[in-house]
Amino acid sequence: MGLIRWIFGLLIALILVAFAVFNRNSVSLTWSPVHAPLELPLYMIGLVLMAIGFFTGTLMTWMNMSKVRQDRRRQKKQIKILEKELEAVNENGNAEAPSDFFPALPKRKK
Repeated sequence: MGLIRWIFGLLIALILVAFAVFNRNSVSLTWSPVHAPLELPLYMIGLVLMAIGFFTGTLMTWMNMSKVRQDRRRQKKQIKILEKELEAVNENGNAEAPSDFFPALPKRKK
């Protein structure tokens, strides 16, 4: 999996470098009627817009996954509680609980 990530990352990096090399012409960017237009290379405008899109997508994904993170935290707490209960049962010598619910499990001998 790591190798695929490296290959994919290298491919994206090569595409971005090629984009920067082929789009070095300056363009006039007017972003406000009050300020003078900015003279920037076309590749810089494109890369900045791609970076803004990347970070916006990352933020949206992080915000949408908050419910999943909350569930994971709750599950970890529940697992710790259940592990403590299991240790307490094992310490009391009740390693094998009677099982009327699951007939395939052995019942405790009295």
